[in-house]
Parts: sequence; structure tokens; C-alpha cells
Amino acid sequence: MDHMRSWYRRRDETLGSWLALRTELWLYGLRDPKLLPVLADRERRSRAALAQALEQGFADRSVAPPAPVEFLALVVHSLGDGLSIQRVISPEDSDIDTVANAIELLMRSWSALARNPAPANEASRPSPGRPTDKGRTPPIEKPEKNP
Repeated sequence: MDHMRSWYRRRDETLGSWLALRTELWLYGLRDPKLLPVLADRERRSRAALAQALEQGFADRSVAPPAPVEFLALVVHSLGDGLSIQRVISPEDSDIDTVANAIELLMRSWSALARNPAPANEASRPSPGRPTDKGRTPPIEKPEKNP
């Protein structure tokens, strides 16, 4: 968390320019679809780094993630994008640590939801958050309500 928080603080120094460049690349990709695979690869690499950090975070807490770390990384990556846009548009409504604080809250929440590794017979079931061969994403299991 300290490394991630430091990274977001450094990025905040040039957040407007970083977000403008990222948006321009995305818009360029929409106009020239040949660029989309390059952008998609960059996004996958970013999410892979986040997945690795999340994996380490769960290991440090001695818990198994409540969903595949690749899906959780997609959530964190998307949340970071959205909060960054909000910070540029309305800086008075957030601070330099907003993204890091949100990720830390998610990690605490996910750690509380953590479960032991799935039994072997569940390994063949589709993972929540990952499309199946039919193109649908299986739902995340909902915890039972307490009586």
C-alpha cells in the first residue's frame, strides 16, 4: 500500500496532463481501430501489475482473494480512472490520497470477505468476473444474509 500510495502521489503532480494524454490515446484508438490492440495490451500490463500487487496484499494478510485477482485488478484500475477524472474536474472534492484510500478500503473489505481456496471440484467452474466461452460473465457469489 505504501508503494502504491507513493506512486499515486507522484502521478498527482501531473495528473491533468497524464489524464489528457491517456484520453487522447483512447480517442485516437476509437478513430483508428488498428491502435486498439496496442492500447489494450498496455491496459492488460497495467492490470497485471495491479493483480500482482493485490495478490501480494492478500498474501500479506494471509487470506485468499474473494474473487480472481484479475477481476479485482480490473475493478481497481477502473476505479482509479474514474477517481482521477473526478479529481481533475473537481479537485476540491478529493485529495491527493483519494485513489489510494479507496483502494485501501477495497482491500480491507475484500480481506473481510476472503475465503479459503476453493475445493478442487470448484476449480472447473467459471470464475466470477471473467467471461465464459459463451461471452457471459458469471455473477459474483452473494453471501447469505444473517438471520
